[in-house]
Amino acid sequence: MKKLKLMLAGVLLATVGSAFAATAPAKKASETPKHYSEWLTRSEMQRVPESYMLDFSNRPKWSYVMGIELESMLDTYLKYGGDDIKDYCIQYTDTMISPDGVIRGYKLLDYNLDNVRTGHFVTRMYQHFPENKNLKAMNTLMRQLDEQPRTKEGVYWHKAIYAYQVWLDGIFMGLPYRVLTASTIYTPELAKPIYDDAVEQVKSTYDRTFDSKTGLNRHAWDESREMFWSDNETGLSQHCWGRAQGWYTMALVELLDVLPEDYERRGEVIDLLTRTFDNIIKWQDPKTGTWYQVMDSPEREGNYLESTCTSMFAYSLLKAARKGWVKDAKYREAGIKAYEGIVDNFIKENPDGTISLTDCCVVAGLGPGISDAVLKAAPKVKENKRRDGSYAYYLSEPIRDNDAKGVGPFIWASLEMEDLGYNVDSFKKGKKAGKKK
Repeated sequence: MKKLKLMLAGVLLATVGSAFAATAPAKKASETPKHYSEWLTRSEMQRVPESYMLDFSNRPKWSYVMGIELESMLDTYLKYGGDDIKDYCIQYTDTMISPDGVIRGYKLLDYNLDNVRTGHFVTRMYQHFPENKNLKAMNTLMRQLDEQPRTKEGVYWHKAIYAYQVWLDGIFMGLPYRVLTASTIYTPELAKPIYDDAVEQVKSTYDRTFDSKTGLNRHAWDESREMFWSDNETGLSQHCWGRAQGWYTMALVELLDVLPEDYERRGEVIDLLTRTFDNIIKWQDPKTGTWYQVMDSPEREGNYLESTCTSMFAYSLLKAARKGWVKDAKYREAGIKAYEGIVDNFIKENPDGTISLTDCCVVAGLGPGISDAVLKAAPKVKENKRRDGSYAYYLSEPIRDNDAKGVGPFIWASLEMEDLGYNVDSFKKGKKAGKKK
């Protein structure tokens, strides 16, 4: 068991969380907040009064999508306040993590990186409202990553049922959490090897999934070359899916947000992010500023402009520019253009005063497929050959409004734009960025 460093907030651990039980009623979105971050946050709270029921759930659910959306709401609270938002966030951890730190519905031996991502929100909550139960849950998730199966090059398998497979999704689900939590609860000496491991994994993943014809990254790579969706020679899936590219891009942003300024390998991550941005911008739709569901085939029949990946790119570009990780003005300009495209094309005002983010791809994945490697890791797996990574497959998945995988990144992108002076009136009155609130 790794030694934990003493935290100044440790004296608060025993009782703080229970003092924040969700009691304050949410303000109705019909009051029309001044900022899109607040407006969509309160719209979601109005639609789904219990935070553990987000993502169209019919039961309390431990899920990465909850963590992403709630973490963006936490950031909205940290910027603008609102006890009802804070309580809404705490309601989730109080429901899904027992007093002794057991995570409801979580199974470590699934080695599912998706289930780790929720921990990123838990760690952020722990930083602001420290509780022992959350710390125990964080340690459980860190244990999973210590034991997570890896490729020969040391990159995490996406899940036990996706043996020997590296997905761009998984890079986002696992590495930012591990680095954030190590920086929060470990000594610098214990955290540094984790930083080094994260840099190696993002670099290896970039190289293995890189498509030289487009400059983009394919959705996934199969080390075994046994999956029905992978190329027999390269192990690559067939296309660059917009949201997969978004996951990878946000992972780089979140790593840079946490890696110490004096860490000697920060430059390698910045270089990866710059290269990723340069190629993403080339595929930005010049008319709308948004991106297509299948990024590498924008003009093929049936393709559509998709809001979740566009929100991810807008957020990443804007944050990287604000932080100074990328210097050229073209990155901020591309982020602003993307955000304006989201508001123009994907934000809908509803009769009840809420807003919705439209044109969200619900889900897309690959397989699972049955191979000797997969059966060894997960003997009960059921094959799903429909998810073959083809162009037709990515277009076959359903589309809906207010998918959490888009809501969270849009709220984050909105917070970045609001730092530039944008507010709701900026759009209603046709103003541009830079106009002060």
